[in-house]
Amino acid sequence: MLQRVIFRFVLYYMIGVVFTFPICLFAAENAPQAAIKSTDIPNHHIFYRKDKRAPLTKIEIVFLGAGRNQEPPSQNGLAEIASRLILKSAKKQGYRDQWAALGTELGISIDTISLAISISALSEKCAESVEIVHDLIHNLEFSESDLQEAKKQQADYYQSSLRRNTYLFMKSFALTKTKGIKQYKSLKTLNNLSLEDIKQYYARLLKTEVVFFKVISDLDSTEVAKLLHPITEKRETGGFVHSLAYSAIDHHYDYGPSAFVFNRTHSKNILCYWLIPCGRKGEEDYVPAMISTTLKQDTASGLLYTYFREELGLVYNIHCNYSSADDVRLLGIIAEPPQHNSEELIQKMSEFILQLPDNSRFWAGLREWRKSNLIPQRRLDSEVYRAIYNPPIRKGGYDSVTDDEVRAFLEKFFVLENMIMLFLGPKDHIIDILNKHLPEVDIRVHDVKELIE
Repeated sequence: MLQRVIFRFVLYYMIGVVFTFPICLFAAENAPQAAIKSTDIPNHHIFYRKDKRAPLTKIEIVFLGAGRNQEPPSQNGLAEIASRLILKSAKKQGYRDQWAALGTELGISIDTISLAISISALSEKCAESVEIVHDLIHNLEFSESDLQEAKKQQADYYQSSLRRNTYLFMKSFALTKTKGIKQYKSLKTLNNLSLEDIKQYYARLLKTEVVFFKVISDLDSTEVAKLLHPITEKRETGGFVHSLAYSAIDHHYDYGPSAFVFNRTHSKNILCYWLIPCGRKGEEDYVPAMISTTLKQDTASGLLYTYFREELGLVYNIHCNYSSADDVRLLGIIAEPPQHNSEELIQKMSEFILQLPDNSRFWAGLREWRKSNLIPQRRLDSEVYRAIYNPPIRKGGYDSVTDDEVRAFLEKFFVLENMIMLFLGPKDHIIDILNKHLPEVDIRVHDVKELIE
């Protein structure tokens, strides 16, 4: 238990300077940051940060290109099922017991672009733990019975996630219908996955063209690179390849204002979610990040919270986030008012969004943000993001962004034609509100079960 606490402390409290270097070229511990100019990460590249506070090493082995984006629509869920089978096989074949004896923890994570295998180990036992990882990835055995069990577990996970995080499924569904973005959760495709599908995926995973590493350790960089040799030596390629090639769609508004209404008859609260597409991944992030932070600040002091909760008393919790789906950048505002407050909240939120360019309180909040903003120390994840997507970086950073640029952004994207609205609650009640206050919106009614079927 103590080891787990220490591991988590190290992972979540990462400070210091990030050093990056190819596995065959070692950076001095105090050398200046080596900038990566290309959107391609070199094979076996190491993103490294030294942390001497505990004798621990955290290694993520990232298979770039093996994430959910590579799945054809008929195989949605393939990477997630494969990750479950890797963990199951690791347990059945005794690898997890070997790690446990060394005080090592194993994890697997999936995102849209990659699959990552991670270990958290005592540094003195790290070499042995990496050797076990090497044996694991080259000697896994998959069975039909394990596949069927993994499918059941994944289907149960979909169902439980739908109950806990309905808004995320609503978001994915709406973007599929308006932006053509692939929907990643589907019980139908999950049930159709075969053992041969898994084996073919895993064969391509082992030969992924670019595998890179994210490391936090008290060991120096040369020791870390030596530790990873079992993973990199004689590794074949020819499998998954990551590409930044996106569709040629102009992600400005091209569909008109839309409202997706998901019926939940007996709900006491109405889940409301406003999505504002605002460009493509890889473009400058400064302006949308500044807008999102100004609206939410630390949530309890942002403009949204101050206005909609403290002053109007319409909602208990309200939040703004800046994210992406596929290559579409999104600003999102989510709130869950009681049903008796829902009409006023929906009306005033729509007005708030459309009138934001002329909202004096927004500009006052932005000025306060400018005064207090300190650009945070670069972190491992942001360094990896920049290496993959190579977004434009300005001299002067946020300080170089003018109010005119912020206003132009708001006037371009914060318009009704660019608004996607999502609602969960009694459909007749919601439709009446929309027809009364937003008659120009295209209303689309769906059942919640459609989100994963």
